[in-house]
Amino acid sequence: MSEDGYDDDMSSLSTLSELSEDEYEGALLEVVTDARRVSQAAAVLKGDDKRDLRKLTRVPHPKTTLLKPSVRNRKSCKSKLNKRLIDNVNHDLEHWVDKAPVYRLVGVSLEELRTRTKNAPKDKARAQKIMEEMKTWESDGASGIFEDELGNTLVAYFGRRVDAEVETRGLSEDPVCYSPGSKTPSAMGRSPACLDKAQSEGRRVYSDGIKRQTLDKVLVATQLLVHHTNVEHAKRDGRHDKGDFLMKYAKDGGPPGDTVTRSDDRQSFVLKGVEYVYQDNTFTSELTGVLHLVHGWPDQAHDPEKYGIHPSKNIVSGAHGAPQVHAYFKATETLALRLAVMFRKSFPEFYDKYRKAFDAGRWTVVDPGPFLGRVIVWKLSVGAHQDGGDEGPAVILPMGRFEGGECYLPDLKLKLSYRPGEVIILMAGALYHGIGDWTPEAGVSEDGVTPGRDKPANWALEMAGGTINLEGDTL
Repeated sequence: MSEDGYDDDMSSLSTLSELSEDEYEGALLEVVTDARRVSQAAAVLKGDDKRDLRKLTRVPHPKTTLLKPSVRNRKSCKSKLNKRLIDNVNHDLEHWVDKAPVYRLVGVSLEELRTRTKNAPKDKARAQKIMEEMKTWESDGASGIFEDELGNTLVAYFGRRVDAEVETRGLSEDPVCYSPGSKTPSAMGRSPACLDKAQSEGRRVYSDGIKRQTLDKVLVATQLLVHHTNVEHAKRDGRHDKGDFLMKYAKDGGPPGDTVTRSDDRQSFVLKGVEYVYQDNTFTSELTGVLHLVHGWPDQAHDPEKYGIHPSKNIVSGAHGAPQVHAYFKATETLALRLAVMFRKSFPEFYDKYRKAFDAGRWTVVDPGPFLGRVIVWKLSVGAHQDGGDEGPAVILPMGRFEGGECYLPDLKLKLSYRPGEVIILMAGALYHGIGDWTPEAGVSEDGVTPGRDKPANWALEMAGGTINLEGDTL
């Protein structure tokens, strides 16, 4: 038995070579390598078959060199480091406050958006249809704030910004109108291509998002947490595609083909006479799912005033998982502090409310807040949806190695670039939002990080029980 409760013997999952003709009642009808069909079949497996498949497609343990604290940080007082970080972030974001444009969206009312029944099938289908229609639209990659017709902030976007951008605040009492359209970003000089061109011409282009060094560390910490705690698919979660139980990606040798090969690396399962291949010498597959790290939420169908609130299952995680969660919060503290400042700058009227709620409901002291919950969406597709439990803003940001995956806001006809480091703070309970199609890059990084994308949203313990070796290898 391994330390995570899995049997070390991985041979119990039925493969083609282990099945007799009697077990699948004759010759195989088909051999399938298509990623979506394999995922759909994997999702309906039950009992030991599903348990064994989860073992074989478990998220790998990354190298943890990036989680090793620097000599400077080990010798410095934590409170001084955090104060220095917050001061630096405040300084950086003053430029965002002064220079990021503010746009007014004519005909959009936050109040009307809030009065809709959340995730009503008709509204959800309409939002998904608009996303499909916007697939060929350019994405907007420049920092900015988008307001409704009354001046209520709907979206704060921390993307890229050209140094010479004209300041819009204080120059005129009239708002700058943003007219959504397929070519609007390039017409306004805000598309990623326009920003790339400006940089190639020698103009200074700043990033208002998360620095690469911070992202790399957080991605390693996140994959480490997912490896130890295991992501899950919620049965009633309508945001994520049920066909994404597994994510297929190419090994270092090149793109995965559909040619069925016989190799020592081949892994498959048989369901109703069909063999589903999820690994061979050119590709492999990885488990996907969601982790809810929530300090306190009410039980379903229970009045919180009567029964109180409780931490989510994932944040408690038992004797083995709890130290891993603690280590994750510590490793992502820099990110949390930066996001907190972004939130305070863009939605100051909500920040104080969130901070008070966090201080009252915090479960673990290593999370600096102010968000009571974080949701890690591990390599799933995200369809159009409203966040059911959010009445105020939520923070979303992507990490990983992937192509595509823009963020769609169909209520606003807005399509935003959503690359690693870019941050979106939005009224997620009122606005439908979803992520476009994306594909993972090939291979595994030097840090042992697998490709694809994950999204943290809303956002002896020091060594996680001894399972992390900060020199770079697993124990």
